[in-house]
Amino acid sequence: MTQEMPSPGVPPLGRARLDWRDGVPCSADFRDIYFSPKGGLDEARHVFLDGIGGPEVWQGRPRFTVGELGFGTGLNVLALWDSWRRTAPAVARLHVVSVEGFPLEPGDLADAHAGFPELGPLAAELRAAYPRRVPGFHRLRLDGGRVALTLLFGPVGEMLKKLTARIDVWFLDGFAPRRNPEMWTDGVFRQLARLSAPGARVATFSAAGTVRRGLAAAGFVMAKRPGFAGKLECLAGRFDAAPVDDGDVPWYAAPPPLGPGAAVAVIGGGIAGRAAARALAGEGFHPVLFDAGDAAAQPERVLMSPRLAGPDDVYGRFMAQAFLQAEGQGGLPPASGALHLPAAAEVPRLQDFAARLGWDGGLAQSVDAKTASDLAGIKTPRGGMWYPAARFAGPATVLVSAMRTARVTGLSLADPGWRVAFEGGGTETFDAVVLAAGPWSGTLVPGGIPGLRANRGQLCHLPATAASARLRLPVSFGGHITPLTGAGGGAVHVLGSSYRRWDLADQGDGWRGLDAGDMTSALDGLAKVFPDLAGAWRKAPLKGWAGLRATTADHLPFVGPLADVAGYQAAYADLHHGRRGNWPAAPYLRNAFVLSGLGSRGYQTAFLGAEILASTMAGAPSPVDRAVATAMHPARMLIRHLRRPPAQRQREP
Repeated sequence: MTQEMPSPGVPPLGRARLDWRDGVPCSADFRDIYFSPKGGLDEARHVFLDGIGGPEVWQGRPRFTVGELGFGTGLNVLALWDSWRRTAPAVARLHVVSVEGFPLEPGDLADAHAGFPELGPLAAELRAAYPRRVPGFHRLRLDGGRVALTLLFGPVGEMLKKLTARIDVWFLDGFAPRRNPEMWTDGVFRQLARLSAPGARVATFSAAGTVRRGLAAAGFVMAKRPGFAGKLECLAGRFDAAPVDDGDVPWYAAPPPLGPGAAVAVIGGGIAGRAAARALAGEGFHPVLFDAGDAAAQPERVLMSPRLAGPDDVYGRFMAQAFLQAEGQGGLPPASGALHLPAAAEVPRLQDFAARLGWDGGLAQSVDAKTASDLAGIKTPRGGMWYPAARFAGPATVLVSAMRTARVTGLSLADPGWRVAFEGGGTETFDAVVLAAGPWSGTLVPGGIPGLRANRGQLCHLPATAASARLRLPVSFGGHITPLTGAGGGAVHVLGSSYRRWDLADQGDGWRGLDAGDMTSALDGLAKVFPDLAGAWRKAPLKGWAGLRATTADHLPFVGPLADVAGYQAAYADLHHGRRGNWPAAPYLRNAFVLSGLGSRGYQTAFLGAEILASTMAGAPSPVDRAVATAMHPARMLIRHLRRPPAQRQREP
C-alpha cells in the first residue's frame, strides 16, 4: 500500500483576522464564527464531550489522547481539560494534539476567554504557556505536567502527515465545510484513520453529507445526534476498520510503551538527565535521577542562542524547535539577546532560513555593521544576525522529585527490568533505565551505543580590560565571547569554546586539565573579529572550565530505545542488498533508553529531547514531526553501517 508521506520543510502559516459580533469572535477570512453565540462552552460540552461519551470514555484509562482539528480559541480544549481534571484520578495523564492553520494572537485568546469566567484559571494557564506564532510542532505542559498539549501550527493536511500518535477520540471543529473545504477532504479523513487507535471515537458539529460519507469511507461508522441550540443535527461515530499501516520501517519502530507508574533509573545528573527526569514524571512514571555529584561537570553559565539551519533539513527543524522549547522553560532570566557575526556571504542564507522557518524579528533579524556595533557596545567589523531572545545565563533550574548522589558502575538485565550497580557496592532494580551520562552512557550497556563520541570542550575565563568592559552582550563568530559575568567566582569574560575528540579508553580523565593550546586557538578565532581584545588577552592567566561532551557525526542527539547491537547485526545483516520484505521487528534492549549526544548545545536541546523520550516511553503523541523523530533514533548509525557492503564495514559506526 502506498503511504501518504509528509513533505519536507515547514508549511506556511496563515494569519487570523477577527471580527467581533456581540462578544463572539468571527473569522474575517472564512466568514464563520468560532463558537455559538448561544453559549460556546455549552456547545463544546454538547457536541464534543457528550459526542465522545465523556467523562465515561476516559474512566479507567490512565492515559488518554485527544486529537482536534481546529484549535481556534482553545475553548474545546479548556472544556475537555476542565471535565477531565474533575473526573480523572490524579495519576491519570491527558494528551491533546490540536491542529491550527491560523493561530490567534494571545490578546484575541484573552478576549475570547473573558466570556467564560468559570474556566478562568485554566484559560490563564493556557495563555501563559501559549507558544510563539511559529509554524510547526509546539509541546506545552499544563496542570503540573499532567496535561500535555501539542499544538500543530500549519495546514491541517500537512501537519497530520507529519504526526505520530494513537488517538483515542477526535474533535473535528474546523470552520464549516463550505467555507473551509481544506479541513474536510478525503486525504484528511485518511490521516485520521491512520492516526486512530482501535475503536477511536469522533465528534463534530457538522452534519454535512460529504463529511459523513468521507468519514465512512475512511473506516468510521457515523450516526446523527441532535445539534446544539436549534441546530438540527451533528455527527458522532467510531473508527471500526483495521489499523492503518503507518509505513514505518521495522528497525525504527516504536517499542512497547512502559506501564503507568513504572520506576525508571535516569543515569546522569547533567541537563539531559534532569530534563529527562522531569518529562518522565510528567508522563506519570517514577524516575530516580542518579548524579555522581561532580559539581565541576557543568559550566556555570551557558549561551542559549539559535542555530539557524535550513527548514528543509531535519537538523534545521529540530534546532529551531528546540530553541523555542528551551525558551519556554521556567527559571530563566529575561532575554538579553546575542549577536552572531558570520561571514558576510552567510547572512542572506540565515535570513532565508529564518523567513522559511516563520521566525519574525522577535527571534531573528539581520543587522548592518553600525547596528551590530551599537548592540554590542564595541565596534564590530561587519554586520550579522541579531537574536533578541538569546540568553547567556546560569542554566535553567530543573527540579526533580527524586535524586541520589551515586555513581553507577554497571547495568544488568533483571526480571522484570534492570539491576543498577553502584560504586562501593549495592544494587537496585528498576523497571527501565535511561542513559543520560553523556559520553559515558555507552560504557554501561553491552555493545555500547554505536556512533556516540566524546569531545573535549574548554571555556576560558578572561579579566576585564577598559575596552572589553564595554561589551554588552554575547557575540558569536565560530567561537563566542561574553560580557562580564560572575563565572569562575569573579567578574570575567567567557571565551569559548574548543572542540576536540577524546578517547575515553586511552586518554582517561586527562580532559579535566586546562590546555594552553586551546586558549591560543580560541584567541586566534577572536582576533578575526576583535583583534584588540585578543591582543590584550594573549598573556592572560590560564583559567576556565573544561568538560566532555557527547556528540554524533550528524550533530543530532540520540533519543529513544537502545538497540541490542548483536541482535541488530544478526537481524539486518543483509540490509546492504536493499531488499524489501518481512524484516524482523527491531531487537531492542528491553526497557532501555538513551538521551545523549547533545553536543555543545545541550541546554537548549535537552528539553525537547526529553519530551521526545518521555513520549516514546509512554506511547504518547510525538512532539516533533516524523522525519525529525526518525533522524534521532539511537540505532541510526548502526543501520547506516549495515547498509554498507560487508567489505566496507571495517570501521565501526
